[in-house]
Amino acid sequence: MKVRDKRITQGKRKSYIPPGVLRRVIMIFGALYVGSMGLATVLVQQKFRQDHMESLDKISEWITDYASSAFQTDEGGQIHVTRESAGNALNFVLASCVRQGELPYMLWSGAAWDGDGEKIAESGPVFVGYAANPEKEGEAEIWTTRIDEYLAEEELDQLSGYYFLNLQESKYKYSDEWEEYSISPKLTTDGELTAISVSRRKYQQMDQEEAEEWTGTAMSLQEDGEEERIYKKMDPEEIWRWDNPQVSTDEESEETDEYGLARASFLISGGYFPGQDSEVNRWPEWRQDEYLNSFPDRIRETAEFWLGENGSLSYTGAGQELEDDVPETEADLTVPVYFYNTDSDSEETVCTLKLRMTSHSWLAAMDYMRYVYLGGALLMLACIAYVLWILNKSYRKMAETELQRRDFTNAMAHEMKTPLSVIRGFAENLKENPDTGKREYYLDHIIGQTEEMDGTVKEMIQVSRLDSRDTQMSRKKFSLSQLLETEAERLESRAKEREIDVCLRCPEEITIEGDQTMLEKAFRCLLDNAVSYNRRGGWIYITADVGTCVIENTGNPIPEEDLSRIGEMLWTGKRARGADAYGEKHLGMGLYLARRIFQMHGMKMKVENIEEGVRVRVSW
Repeated sequence: MKVRDKRITQGKRKSYIPPGVLRRVIMIFGALYVGSMGLATVLVQQKFRQDHMESLDKISEWITDYASSAFQTDEGGQIHVTRESAGNALNFVLASCVRQGELPYMLWSGAAWDGDGEKIAESGPVFVGYAANPEKEGEAEIWTTRIDEYLAEEELDQLSGYYFLNLQESKYKYSDEWEEYSISPKLTTDGELTAISVSRRKYQQMDQEEAEEWTGTAMSLQEDGEEERIYKKMDPEEIWRWDNPQVSTDEESEETDEYGLARASFLISGGYFPGQDSEVNRWPEWRQDEYLNSFPDRIRETAEFWLGENGSLSYTGAGQELEDDVPETEADLTVPVYFYNTDSDSEETVCTLKLRMTSHSWLAAMDYMRYVYLGGALLMLACIAYVLWILNKSYRKMAETELQRRDFTNAMAHEMKTPLSVIRGFAENLKENPDTGKREYYLDHIIGQTEEMDGTVKEMIQVSRLDSRDTQMSRKKFSLSQLLETEAERLESRAKEREIDVCLRCPEEITIEGDQTMLEKAFRCLLDNAVSYNRRGGWIYITADVGTCVIENTGNPIPEEDLSRIGEMLWTGKRARGADAYGEKHLGMGLYLARRIFQMHGMKMKVENIEEGVRVRVSW
């Protein structure tokens, strides 16, 4: 693994990004996140708002259809509708439809007025049921009573809580026989509410032996892939009760049926609290909403209608369609309720129905988008982290390059200083003693120093070209075997001077593709090092095969602290002393040039110690 300059590696965890750039990146991503999430939320909010408006339209259709057919007889004959029966029917329908069409973050209420503009029905907590018709035997009339006319707010909230528990139980109970909470209202013979009792019935699981001996009511449950489970039905226990303080016990009938009613002619079909469903209890919110509970007792205009030739109903006056340009949180809808098959003496034929809705579409959109917000935030943080990592890497690279440039400049200045001093000294001697006998000696040394400077400058130019992005490489196939053979012959004189044996082994003709001039320079640097750092009487083995070239030489091993930095520019390390012993000088750019050339060709260079020296492996 490559180790950078100590000055860089010590601050590797340090942030190199300028504070201004860091702030701009965070602000850009933050603005992108807020903008994209905001736009998505607006679109989702508009969809929820549209769904809530459509839902209110459907609710009005259900209510008008149910109310219009509430008085129809099986024989299709005419019926007599009074103001009281119309109000009961509309209260019944408003209660029965309380969970119809209601969507999350949407609440609605309704009220109805008779032909004179007097309010006869309104949404609210009610008991609904049927009462025997005294005029027609075997027929029942719709019956309703408002719970909030008897109970205080705290008592209403307690009772609504038990109804909510019943709704939740209905999600997983298979029939009414499994009902855990039983709510039983009690009435006088005149239908006035006198008491409400809430009982809880528990079910205890039994094993097979206990079930065989059990004499009471038992319930069985068997789900797919499971064994049958048997439960014994325990006796109910009263857990909450309300008594009407304004009704004495003498007024109550002693005759009660299984529903807890004072007379068998009443049949309770259920209790309803607006804002309740099996998922959430929003009754307290509905009760406290002034807009939903502020219907006037009287209205000036009522619906007018007439029947067309084809029997279609037309209306005017109070009737209107739901409009789009309504406040964001509220909406009104007014439609007529027409009672079919009414006789000529009926007090009511058409009533005016008004519906109100509160739509928290923004909350619905934000709740719907909560996982999108979270996912978007995580994605944004990941993107910020990645961009900052890239930027930090780039700025660290720039810092390394700047540090390397300074070191390179200092090294070059130092290297140029010595030959320039020598040249200056010899030139001054020639100027002072032009007729000296050492003229040729001085001139030879001046020329030698200029050649050394020329070589240094050439290496500087080669490094600059390789590090430039504009470097152009020509790619063509050529013989690596021939290249190595030529370079080995070039080393022959230096190798003989140090009594070094050079052995080249190429089992077959090896060809590679790349820039021949640049690769010649790279392999020449490796072979020059193999000679420079060798020992007298040593050897150099060059082995080339398909996909790899290995150069091994005898000599001192590379110190471990230097091994990881081999290939860095201007790095000579402790091995430089081995070369200095032979009068050679290295600036630490040879292996750097070789490594850069191999990298540009997609080749890998690995330097490692062996038992007798050093091995360099080049693979592609």
